[in-house]
Amino acid sequence: MFHKLPGKKLLCFLLVMILSISALAGCTDKSDSDTTDTGKTNTESDGASDKDSNTESTAVTAIQAGTYTASEKGMLGDVTVKVTVSEDGTVTSIDVDAGSETPDIGGTAASKLADSIIESQSLAVDAVSGATYTSKAVLAAAKEALFQAGVDVTAWENKEVIKNGADEEVTVDVVVAGAGGSGTAAALAAAEAGLNVLIIEKTAAVGGNTSLASGMFAVGTDLQKDEGLDLSVDVAVSRLLEFNRYLSNGPLTRAIVEKSADTVKWLQKYGMEIYLQQDTTQFAHTDPYQYKGYHKFKDSAAGFKKIYENLEAMGAELRLNTSLASIIKEDGTVTGITAAKEDGGTLTVHAKSTVICTGGFGANTEKVSEVMNGIYLNTLGMPNMGEGLDALEQAGAINWDATALLHACQLAESETLTETNQDNRAGFSSSSLTQMLMSPLLWVDASGTRFVNEDVVYDTAYWANAAYSAGGRYYFIIDKKTLEDYTKGTAMLISEAGPGANLEAADFTALAEEAVKSGTAFKGSTLSELAEAAGMDADELKTTVERYNKMVKNKKDTDYNKSADSLKYTVETDDFYAFDCRAVNLGSIGGVKVNEKLEVIDNDYKQIPGLYTAGTNAGGYYEGSGYPPYEGLACGFAWTSGRIAGENAAKYAAEKE
Repeated sequence: MFHKLPGKKLLCFLLVMILSISALAGCTDKSDSDTTDTGKTNTESDGASDKDSNTESTAVTAIQAGTYTASEKGMLGDVTVKVTVSEDGTVTSIDVDAGSETPDIGGTAASKLADSIIESQSLAVDAVSGATYTSKAVLAAAKEALFQAGVDVTAWENKEVIKNGADEEVTVDVVVAGAGGSGTAAALAAAEAGLNVLIIEKTAAVGGNTSLASGMFAVGTDLQKDEGLDLSVDVAVSRLLEFNRYLSNGPLTRAIVEKSADTVKWLQKYGMEIYLQQDTTQFAHTDPYQYKGYHKFKDSAAGFKKIYENLEAMGAELRLNTSLASIIKEDGTVTGITAAKEDGGTLTVHAKSTVICTGGFGANTEKVSEVMNGIYLNTLGMPNMGEGLDALEQAGAINWDATALLHACQLAESETLTETNQDNRAGFSSSSLTQMLMSPLLWVDASGTRFVNEDVVYDTAYWANAAYSAGGRYYFIIDKKTLEDYTKGTAMLISEAGPGANLEAADFTALAEEAVKSGTAFKGSTLSELAEAAGMDADELKTTVERYNKMVKNKKDTDYNKSADSLKYTVETDDFYAFDCRAVNLGSIGGVKVNEKLEVIDNDYKQIPGLYTAGTNAGGYYEGSGYPPYEGLACGFAWTSGRIAGENAAKYAAEKE
């Protein structure tokens, strides 16, 4: 779940937490040099509108030494690159302003990529793992700047970058692949046992999705008891199993919930500051098990830093920018891993125990589409491609229940910059239009049919589930009168679940027109015209709207039992609008078959010796009906399952002495 901050700060913070995917639509900035290769000043040159055609050209003009500037859209905002070129076409320096990106991920990646371009004198350098969108922005902006200087950008894109790093071979007691919450917990538990631990992480920073989370689910903690709360492990386990229709792993579920309170205390011991949530942002959550189980992190990044200071003091080794390649298996027993180093060399790790915590496959859009049978899902979170799951399966594990983690929805995002409102363009998640997104207005599917009680917007998981039931895409339908009411300040209860809303006042009619121009909304002077513009069935949309209007006037939902307070706006005053909304995939949940010890097992419940997994690579905790409506559940599972995996991996390794 997410912290609540006011206005645009909230939306920016959400995007930092879940690394929202942004379109790579940038514009050329004014060069520091007085002239471009055409001899015109940059303010006289073709500008941003012609940038794509410029950079696609293979024509090469005389190189003009100087400093050239260009910008591209990164993950969270513009990334600006200044490239200094000498008379012979050598790039002598690159300065990158990636201030809008996350400092530890995007900011680090931008600087690193700039150094790689200079060192190799090539644009064929690899994107920095974990910062794909920042990397793309840096490369695209550098390409544009080089084009301005008259450099042959095609040659730069095709110049091979040779990596000849040395291969390495090391031996440890326990190797952990992945430094998110589950991997960090596994390493910490193993290091506590006095074992020699090596952690590899493919990105340039630790924490993964867990570092972006607000807190974790736990039951029976001291923090709860201090508030007079008596939450029962037995009740929590029963509720989780019932929600999952008893398709999930009972012993695993009990092991996680039973150890959750002690894991909170354990993390506090190693430097994570944790407090109990007081008021939920999910208005549908009135049961204490849903929201008072949510133990929030004061500063998860600072907590991770302290944990790794402790790990270093215990003798554990961390290797960043090192990606899992394969699991080594000899005579049926797992004996370590191989990994790809940043310099191109291979790291071979021989280990008595191996724990795979690489974070699922949420960023693998092709796999998500295949698993979810649909294409309309916005993918957020860390760029985990599923390499850990693939390696586990190749080692004999069974992919039991890996699926996408549906969580919240977004306005469809436009790739079109509009002239009047580039920073708050319609469709982008920081728009005040999110007030309407987060309201229980009239929702219809792609055919124009109402499909749900829109009050599900007050529960992040159920909201996303409902959107998925409509194919991952739905529309909210409003008229001009409703826009005018939101401009004045609506009395509708606006949800604070998930991303929350930008609550700043705005001219909603102007924003709606902006959305129509950018293709993220549709407009019609009649319902028939609206249906044609949005590709809906005109008769179905008209029937849906007429039926809904009657329910609003009667204050009674005879279809889905929506609350009377939410039956506020009819849809009957010209003009009519339909806004495109998308379900959000916040990563993945589930994974390979494990037991309550987080040992990887086969269908006969026989362990693959030496192999453990946790977090979003471990199956059996969610199976069935999607993400249960208990705040912090995924993060709680990551920490506690990782801890259990590390403890058992350490025991196994000790027995191999």
